[in-house]
Amino acid sequence: MNKFFAVISLLLPLLSGCSEKPQSGELQKLPVDLIAGKEIAQKTCSGCHGMDGRGAQDNIPNLAAQIDTYLLKAAQTYDHGKRAGSSGDAMKITKDLSPTELRNVLGYYASLPPLGSSGNKSADYSYFDRGAALSKPCAGCHGADGNQTSAGVPRLAGQHPQYIVKAVKAYRDGTRTMPTMHEKLTSLSQADLENIAIYFALNKPKAVASKAANSYEGKQFTHQCAKCHGSMGSSEDASIPNLAGQDVNYLNTKIKAYRDKVRDHGEMHKILSEIKDKEIEKIAVFFAAEQPTQTNFIPPEPITALAQKCDLCHNAGNTNPAMLTPKLKGQNRTYLVNAMTAYRDGNRESSAMHKISSGLYMDATIEGIATHYSAEAAN
Repeated sequence: MNKFFAVISLLLPLLSGCSEKPQSGELQKLPVDLIAGKEIAQKTCSGCHGMDGRGAQDNIPNLAAQIDTYLLKAAQTYDHGKRAGSSGDAMKITKDLSPTELRNVLGYYASLPPLGSSGNKSADYSYFDRGAALSKPCAGCHGADGNQTSAGVPRLAGQHPQYIVKAVKAYRDGTRTMPTMHEKLTSLSQADLENIAIYFALNKPKAVASKAANSYEGKQFTHQCAKCHGSMGSSEDASIPNLAGQDVNYLNTKIKAYRDKVRDHGEMHKILSEIKDKEIEKIAVFFAAEQPTQTNFIPPEPITALAQKCDLCHNAGNTNPAMLTPKLKGQNRTYLVNAMTAYRDGNRESSAMHKISSGLYMDATIEGIATHYSAEAAN
């Protein structure tokens, strides 16, 4: 099982807002003055969080009906500078509030009724379905299922998803030059590329119709190729493409492009430097005549299954002082994406979340969880 597509088996108590500040317990004991809290919210907080507790922008969290003890803990992480890399600059206001003021304003937001869903998508998130929708612009050249119908175009069905992500990202970012590809890909995120790759990888590659005449003439020139791409063109390395059953014109053109340093790859340049055009043409015929095999990978765990694990701690928020967790349902989608990414990448402090979110290699998984919760009714 490749690390990139490892099944995520760890629980995901997202956005746990643990803080070691001793004063938080004392703050919780202070009485709450909701009228005073509302006045403070209007003066200092409403510009970002609104008077109804809804984030003014998609990357600002909703506070309405949130667990008040969690809000206190989270606010004090900003006071300590532990979240300075996210919205720390804006949250410097917490240092200017007295303990009583902080208790009142957060108590006010916690007392507000739950908001309606902030998501505009279904809570049911499917990597495959999302990839199918995003890949529609690709269908004209690569076929709706990734089995190309035009000469000179690579087959994507059954290809290693890691390789597809790497290659498509290169076109999107301009590392590989092809204006038509760049134009179609420029607006796609990393999560989008991953979903597209999963979709094509899960589709079955069509078998080669028949053996080409003298196809094995090219095998004598593939010794170096076999080390990475497999003796019959099916690679065991997920970052290296399968060549078996690919279009012969595509293989011929791209192998020559590597040899001639039109396409950048130091190792390929070295291996192909002495290969002649006729030999490359025979190599292309050999690999094109081999039957393609579908890449062997297990799709990521469904988002609904992951959300059930998250709900063990986050369903209604955890009020255990040792592990306070916020409610996630109805939360802003972009905020959830940013927070989970920060935990995964070690940019937000929480030893428990760092350990748990280490399984979130894919941006698509983070996007899926965020989409799921943002579309659910707040509680």
